[in-house]
Formats: sequence, structure tokens, C-alpha cells
Amino acid sequence: MMRRMSERMKDPMKPPMRKRISGAANAVNGDPVHLRRSAGRAGAEARGFTLLELLVAVSVLAIVSLIAWRGLDALLGTRERLAPRNDEARAMLATFGQIERDLAQIAVPDLFALRSLPVQVRQSAQGPVLEILRTAPAAPGVATAVQTVFWRIEDGKLVRQVSAARRSLQPAEAETLSSVAVLSQVRALRIRVWRDSGWQDPLAPGAASPPPTLPPGAASEQLLGAMPQGVEIIIERDDGRTLRRVLLVG
Repeated sequence: MMRRMSERMKDPMKPPMRKRISGAANAVNGDPVHLRRSAGRAGAEARGFTLLELLVAVSVLAIVSLIAWRGLDALLGTRERLAPRNDEARAMLATFGQIERDLAQIAVPDLFALRSLPVQVRQSAQGPVLEILRTAPAAPGVATAVQTVFWRIEDGKLVRQVSAARRSLQPAEAETLSSVAVLSQVRALRIRVWRDSGWQDPLAPGAASPPPTLPPGAASEQLLGAMPQGVEIIIERDDGRTLRRVLLVG
């Protein structure tokens, strides 16, 4: 007894040996109170979503899906509306680009000893016709040739007609033309040429124009002064729009 009291007096904070041993034994054997507390903490950590949380999550997903669907529907609708305009814009760019290439590849009068202008504007039943004598696209092993290109309106379409490549400057009597409709819904075509004095309409009443063919003995250099330096193309569409492009010659 005196020994135990002396040991407690030496270390008053040290719990009794018996209580420590009994606490360790309870932990090993499984104290019911301790097990209930551990099970409660594990259940709190492993519990799932409540019904309210699931309803909130489903509502948020529904709202996001609705916004995404409306955005996608607006995007598809805009693309459908712009698709015809994009096709029309590409057709117009291709048309003016082809006319520009035809004018850039004209047959030079002094090089080919031409007797008439390589760029002329003629009148037809459906409006003016732009006639261009140009060099044919180069082919391997083939000598330089020329071909005649016509731009005209037929049945409400702008048509490009081109002859076969030939070595002679004079077209054949029964020349076959290949036609391609490059632009639709065309109501009218207007053509003006630029010479030193300004813009001129070759088909206007009283308009001064150079002779279509040089007289015998005349030098081909005379055509250089009469040849237009530029061509103005004005296309009127069925919807009232007007397309205008100024192109250089040569």
C-alpha cells in the first residue's frame, strides 16, 4: 500500500496500470461503444446523394442541354440561309475571274498580225456580246494557238462560249462552240470600254468606234491605238441587284 502511494506521488499524471490494461483489452476485444462510433463515422462518409441533390443536378443538366440545342439549331439555320448566298458569291467571283483571264490572254495585234481588234462588243437579239480573241491554253508539245470567246446572255443566264483552238486567225465556216452557263438569274448585261477619251458605249447611237477590220495595206500597229485599255462589265440580276467590275485588257 505504501509502495503504490509512493509510486503515485512520484508520477501523479500517470494512469493506473490496471485501467490502461483494461482499456487496451476493450479496444482489442471490441468495445460496443467504440464500434458504434466507428460505424457512425463510416456511414456518414459513405452516404450517397439525396433526392433533392439529384433533382438539382438533373435540372441543371436539362437547362444546359436546352441552351446547347437552341445554339446548335440557330447555327444550322444560319448555315442553311447562307449556303445559297455563298454559292452565288462563288459563282460571281468565278465569272469575273474567268472574264479577267480571257482579257489578260488576248492575242496581241502586232505579234499575231491581226487585221481586227481582239476585243469587240457586238449586238445580238438578247443584248450585247463581248467577243475576245485570246491565246488558247498552252499544251505540252503543241504550238501556240488562238480561240474566240463570247460572253452573252441566253435564257436569263450568262453564258461563256469558246471555240476550239486553231492555228489560223480566221474562224472556220462551221465552227462549233462549247457553251457553259456560269451565272443564272441574269436580266441584262451592259458593256463599256475605256479608251483615251474615257468610258464609251460601243453600241450607243452615234458612238464613234474604230473600224472592225483594217483596210488592205494598213499596219497592224494601228490597232494598238484603237484597242481599249479596260472593259466595264455590269450585270443586272433578276432581284434588282447590279454587279459591276472593271477589268484591264492585256
